[in-house]
Amino acid sequence: MKKNIIGLILISTMVLSSLLGCTSSTIPANETPSNGTSGNENPLIKDTGQVVISLATELQTLNTFAMQNIVTNECISNIYDTFLNVADDGTIIPNVAESWEWIENENKYRFKIKKGIKFHDDSELKASDVAFTLNLMMTEYKAYQAATANQIKEVKLADDYTVDVYLNNPSANFLYLCAINVKMYSEKAYNETDKYKDTVISCGPYKLVSYDPTIGVELEAFEDYHGDIKPKIKKAVFKIIPDANTQVVALETGELNLSRDFAMIALKNIKENPNLDFYSHPCGLINFIQFNQRDNTIEPLKNKKVRQAINYCFDKDFMIQVAEEGMAVPARSVANQGMFGYSEKIPYYGYDVEKAKELMKEAGYENGFKFDAIITRDGKDKKIAEIALENLKAIGIETTVQVVENNAFIDDLKTGNFVMASSHLNLNSDGDNAMDVISITGSIPFSGISDEWIEEQNKLQKIELDSKKRFDILESILVRTGEEAYFAPIYYPKKSYAITKGLNIIGYDKFVGVQLKYLEWAE
Repeated sequence: MKKNIIGLILISTMVLSSLLGCTSSTIPANETPSNGTSGNENPLIKDTGQVVISLATELQTLNTFAMQNIVTNECISNIYDTFLNVADDGTIIPNVAESWEWIENENKYRFKIKKGIKFHDDSELKASDVAFTLNLMMTEYKAYQAATANQIKEVKLADDYTVDVYLNNPSANFLYLCAINVKMYSEKAYNETDKYKDTVISCGPYKLVSYDPTIGVELEAFEDYHGDIKPKIKKAVFKIIPDANTQVVALETGELNLSRDFAMIALKNIKENPNLDFYSHPCGLINFIQFNQRDNTIEPLKNKKVRQAINYCFDKDFMIQVAEEGMAVPARSVANQGMFGYSEKIPYYGYDVEKAKELMKEAGYENGFKFDAIITRDGKDKKIAEIALENLKAIGIETTVQVVENNAFIDDLKTGNFVMASSHLNLNSDGDNAMDVISITGSIPFSGISDEWIEEQNKLQKIELDSKKRFDILESILVRTGEEAYFAPIYYPKKSYAITKGLNIIGYDKFVGVQLKYLEWAE
């Protein structure tokens, strides 16, 4: 029996809550992102044949399968191309694979590869390269690519343009993983370039010209790119500028055309500068307060009403103003709003101190309690923690804020050496990503939630191939997670860019950001 399975249906809405006081349990509707405008006479435009973009840190690697760094991904994602794509409405659509079918009695996908796709060295991409890519994920890079690799049993070639991928079990999200994780490698080039250590050959819209991990990267448009959206700017330079204020100065002098990590405090000046512009869009990030739910947690956090009270006491809108200059929307879940399974049925905890006090009284903690510290990393997470500290005082909970170095912070989360933590995550658009955080079997189960009902439902959603049924299962898990107040979701930040006026942005990838193929200079 054969079935065509063409993707998952996702939901993408953005919301905005009021600034002060008590809020209702519903959140207002979407805020449309701003966009850059033309600047034909802009003295900062020095060369419309190139664009200069900032990176906040050194590049980790050119090898996308070994990459665990958002900044690196924003750069090298322009070089690679994906096996499949995710459309704006969330469905899975062809890319390198032009068609596929699920063969149920063999538990495999048969993929047909688009003919004529060229790598940057002018060689043709064939099914053997796809098989090589998938086998790399299953062997050398399994530690990094476990979500995809663990689902594959075997890969076989049927002919030069057909590949069969046998799965260990039926999988609801395998095609989705093929769209976000499977990037095309050239078998010949990989073996000839010391495993892409100093250069990389793929089939994306831009090809590598030069690379220095401490300075940056220079790319050039690939004229034979097979995709529907062709690169419009010939040359791109990614320049590493760690300091946010230095990025603003470089933008004001024309040395930089797009700043990814500018100081948000400079937003007003950027908007008022006639030669600069500003662009923002929804992204996959979620900022939240994490509760330790392990056996070693403090007694009050074992009480659902206490966790709900804490949720109600947080002034999310004030946190958004302080940490993000208003460029975020209040969150109702650790699942982001573009995620498959997210819905308005998930409980929303608005800022309501009186409701929080009532719940504390019902839970037997009318006089509050104390614990050692909210742990956090420096930056925006710290700002959120400091406001949370004051919010907790209003319902009788006393604590402090402890800033921890990044690696030590992760270790504390992994070992359960915390009570509350102010943190953030970048999750992709399938509900299974949320299960990585919620489920005790997930890849980042740092809260240590032990909920048998959630675990059973999580097993079901992983093998349910009917999209409607799977959505309902994921939605029910997210609703329960909200009702139990296992986390305190704070806000969904927007990804914001300061740009040279005249640099138009015609699209973006919600979970990577603005990519080069979406940039063009106004004529």
